[in-house]
Amino acid sequence: MSVLAASLPYFHLGSLDLGVPIQSFGVIVATGVLIGAALLRRYAEWHGVSDEHIRGLTGWITVAGFIGAHVFDVLAYQWHDLMNDPLLFFEVWKGISSYGGFIGGAVGFAIYVWWKRLPPRLMADIGMVGLLPAFSIGRIGCTVVSDHIGAAVDPAKWYSFLAMDYPRAENLAHLRDHYPGTSEFIRAWNLGLVEFLYLVPVNILILWLAFRSSKRPNAGFISVLIGILYAPVRFGLDFLRPDETDPRYFGLTFAQWASIVAFGVAVYVAFRIFKNGQPAEVVAPTSGEAQARLKSILKETASDESLDPEPSEDKPEKPDKTKKKKAK
Repeated sequence: MSVLAASLPYFHLGSLDLGVPIQSFGVIVATGVLIGAALLRRYAEWHGVSDEHIRGLTGWITVAGFIGAHVFDVLAYQWHDLMNDPLLFFEVWKGISSYGGFIGGAVGFAIYVWWKRLPPRLMADIGMVGLLPAFSIGRIGCTVVSDHIGAAVDPAKWYSFLAMDYPRAENLAHLRDHYPGTSEFIRAWNLGLVEFLYLVPVNILILWLAFRSSKRPNAGFISVLIGILYAPVRFGLDFLRPDETDPRYFGLTFAQWASIVAFGVAVYVAFRIFKNGQPAEVVAPTSGEAQARLKSILKETASDESLDPEPSEDKPEKPDKTKKKKAK
């Protein structure tokens, strides 16, 4: 939840001057979703997944993820507000939780994969290749709007350059109580920034592993590796979050309990993948070649359609690798 929710920055629709306020957070999140969807599509097409399943998987994960993000934010962080205003449950624009989004997205993923009988390990990697960059870019939005202000930092410490100065006059009771003084500003962790800085090398590693042409990882490994790398760091960072915004349940935040579960599941599944997994099949040696082939096919199809406007029932469909062999 945002400590400075009442002062989130916004701007107007440029030269259109429609006077419609747009929060910078929403624009950054939307940008992340678009970039993540593009990476998801490229990885999926390299593995021969049909356009129908690409759009279906993206839609189910995105919609279910946003719903889950709000639902779990209300349940875990706004419970008292919900008791006073039950409609808060349906006001999806009022608060989102990252782990709630993960849970919601996982539910949407599971429903779609089960419904279409798709290989879960391959499809999990496809989803995570898009989700990780989208989520990481979203953390830029959290940084910009100071959505996650953590504990105070001593300006004399060497690592204080990673923290930010916040006006003492703002709603920062959790800092003022532990940081007395007359200074106009209080230096504290911007946890969105800290998490984003950590996720930058994680994204580089994951995308390199995902798109390299040689020694490709077993299907499903990308997904569990993300869980193994993210959960412990998020668990530690949540100790810096104030009780006012992140209530404790038996001593830990909702995200910390979720991190424990996510890490345990990821380690168990990783063991299974190493034991009986294998790389998923691809349609070309590299994703670049797969894109070139796809563009060539689309160009030929467009040319044929311009010559023969009547649809032909004998035209072969684009192969869908998900129907040919399920990756373990």
